[in-house]
Amino acid sequence: MNLHPRRFVSPVLGFALLTGLGAAVSVQAQRPLGIDVSHYQASINWSSVAASGITFAWTKATEGTGTVDAYFTINEANANAAGVPIGAYHFAHPELHSPDVEAAHFWNNAKNYIKSTGDYIMPMLDMESFSGLVGASSFSDWANQWCNIIVSNAAATGVTIKPVIYVGECNACNFDTSVAQWIPWIAHYSGGDPQTSTPWTSPCPGCATTSWGTGVWKIWQYSSTGSVPGISGNCDLDVFNGTSATMLTTLLIGTNTSPPSITSQPSSRYADRGGTIKFTTVAAGAATLKYQWRFNGTNIASATTNSYTLANIQTNNAGGYTVVVTNAFGSITSSVATLTVNPLFTPVFADNFDTNSAANWTLNQSSADTRIAFAYNYSGYGIASAPNSVGGTTKGVKFEANVSLTNVAALNISPIGQNFIGNFRLHYDLWINQNGPFPAGGTGSTQHHTSGLGTAGNRVQWNSGTADGVWFATDGEGQATDTSATVPDWRAYSGITLQQTNSGVYVGGNQPNVRGNGHSYYQNVFPGGQTAPGAQAQSGGLDVGTIGFAWRDVVVNKTGNTVEWFIDGLKIATVTNVTFTSSNIFIGYWDSFASWSDNTNLSFGLVDNLRVEVPVVAPAITTPPTNVTVVQGSNATFIVAGSGVPAPGYQWRFAGTNIGGATASSYTRANVQTNHTGNYSVVLTNIGGAVTSSVVTLTVNIPPTISIQPLDVAVKLTSNATFTVTASGTPAPGYQWRFNAAPIGGATASSYTRANVQTNAAGNYSVLVTNAAGSLLSSNALLSLIPPVPAQFQSTTLQPDQTLQLAISGEPGATYVIESSTNLTDWSTLTSLVLTNGSTLFDAGAVTNDVQRYFRARLGP
Repeated sequence: MNLHPRRFVSPVLGFALLTGLGAAVSVQAQRPLGIDVSHYQASINWSSVAASGITFAWTKATEGTGTVDAYFTINEANANAAGVPIGAYHFAHPELHSPDVEAAHFWNNAKNYIKSTGDYIMPMLDMESFSGLVGASSFSDWANQWCNIIVSNAAATGVTIKPVIYVGECNACNFDTSVAQWIPWIAHYSGGDPQTSTPWTSPCPGCATTSWGTGVWKIWQYSSTGSVPGISGNCDLDVFNGTSATMLTTLLIGTNTSPPSITSQPSSRYADRGGTIKFTTVAAGAATLKYQWRFNGTNIASATTNSYTLANIQTNNAGGYTVVVTNAFGSITSSVATLTVNPLFTPVFADNFDTNSAANWTLNQSSADTRIAFAYNYSGYGIASAPNSVGGTTKGVKFEANVSLTNVAALNISPIGQNFIGNFRLHYDLWINQNGPFPAGGTGSTQHHTSGLGTAGNRVQWNSGTADGVWFATDGEGQATDTSATVPDWRAYSGITLQQTNSGVYVGGNQPNVRGNGHSYYQNVFPGGQTAPGAQAQSGGLDVGTIGFAWRDVVVNKTGNTVEWFIDGLKIATVTNVTFTSSNIFIGYWDSFASWSDNTNLSFGLVDNLRVEVPVVAPAITTPPTNVTVVQGSNATFIVAGSGVPAPGYQWRFAGTNIGGATASSYTRANVQTNHTGNYSVVLTNIGGAVTSSVVTLTVNIPPTISIQPLDVAVKLTSNATFTVTASGTPAPGYQWRFNAAPIGGATASSYTRANVQTNAAGNYSVLVTNAAGSLLSSNALLSLIPPVPAQFQSTTLQPDQTLQLAISGEPGATYVIESSTNLTDWSTLTSLVLTNGSTLFDAGAVTNDVQRYFRARLGP
């Protein structure tokens, strides 16, 4: 590993020649001896090396992102043939590249030599360059990312490994205790006895306790100028801190008996109904690792890999997800990742930017050195249609900042005349593009997309001036400084104030690097590796924890006085106790670094399918429909009043069956007939649900009709006369009989009887038939009297007492007035007789003094 100068103390050759160490280097030595080699040693006779007492070795495989050692595969094969367990190592350049791309380069070339066949030892990361940092918050973070990726890749092939980290004694101070999970290899050429001494004897005593613990080490590179049979020239000499047996169990791949451990826990997520999310875990441990995902403690069928995808999410998918990782030596259950299914939302404002809508937006910009393009066709960059586009359209709004100058610059847009109050969310598709090569990016490639709410809509949203509201910013390629106090990758602002790492705003935690893409919180959902579309002809992939070169689902949600920020369902930040002074929203772009991009055409932000959405409120009926009664042939109208967000739709029903076209808040049935009588209801529906009204009744009233008119009646005096009418109607009609057009009291039935008819009862009778639908007067029926039988004097008899007895006959039951006269002119009434049986005898008194007397009978009253 002597390709680069080391920052160690001056070498002092303690064991210049392996062959000259006598018993100290024999295979019976207490501490096993090894070497590490590269192309510098050229061709090696591995049989001679093995015979000299070397029991383990490493050979260089790769360096940076493009170098493969010329002797790598040769050394692997020949050492293996000679019976020397050998491993592959990678020389790191954290100052040039992110850990993911260097790990990918190493894995692609060394994976065939990371196998559990008992022939290979653990891969090693050679950390010698500490002059800069790309893609990580610290050197420990860089090394941990690299090792975790190699562990994950190996686990995917059924191999469990624990990488070795090589570092000089003094450079160990660049690490923190997070690297203690890996095997420590310390380089120090102190001249100490490899069998009895330790590497911790330098002028850097503090480094002995920085990372792995006081005095801890597993491998010690004690010389870089050693001599070993079978190798021409010098080589590095190493010793293992333990016995041959512990060396094999520690370093040899395939002898790992470690139970599973989880190095990356699945992340809690938020999703809309119908959406898709993917839970992922990274585990380590002895092969073979098996996975079983669980939902609320119950195994999910066929969910047996290190990731689990949920599609078409519904409310019944909400809950806790865990994964149980198992091997022959034990099992471990992950922490719970909670899936929260968002309540339903509906848009109250939207712009898909398929047409030029610039007139609807206010542009705020820090200077003319910014650029915006509405209805911009992004397909020319090889960018696919945004996820929420309809019909595969590829137009959005494009933002560019710092186009030609080397100044900090920002621009943003807000919709004109909009005020959003209550609970709502800003929701859109986001693409961040940047210039390469990657992962470091080209000059000026680190630019931030911005968005937020509670703004007046007339401010430039950046960290100066009069920026207002609560807003958020993120870059695409993660090359801001993770621990920067002013310009990190992930940012939350209130006005111009950047929220601090210890504020509790950032959901990932309170660590100094929580605002950097290298923080572990982001890496599970954003694993990195995205590359630019082929049409852009850019090289390299992005760091872990970055969101560029992919469409992202962005939500800024306001609930009460709390604002939350989500990307792809991962909650990034929460700002509480917000006092809102304005009510608009904005989206924008910001270059917070005073460096002009060396390719402005490839550094931009895209927003598509922007919506402002409010929570859905299920329909409710505020005023229900009521019963309706109408006259046949008229119109009947039912009305309902309802509420809901969005405004509900309506469907009226008759007898439980939908009425075609009856989809308004009122329904009118025209020209109502009897077959329309029955039960009506209305169903109110929106995306939040449906509600059905109570049943109401349509009653159809039919005006009266007379099918049989009352008939004339002729009766004899004192008899009864009955009139009858036959009528119909709905409801059943009432009756009022009339005599000579005047109502007859109590005569309110369909028939009317005049009892004991007298002469004054003769006349016209009619009936007024009435119901709720109207009234109808019958024709007149005449009541007439049948004349009585005329009275007849049947006989006269002079009684012995000289009185006259008359026998009279007539109408039975009729009353007759008997009158007498002596001259047929002057008549006097003698009496009134009722001919009960049609005849009677009448004593007319003494007539002896009368010369003559006449009698007559007339019908009485």
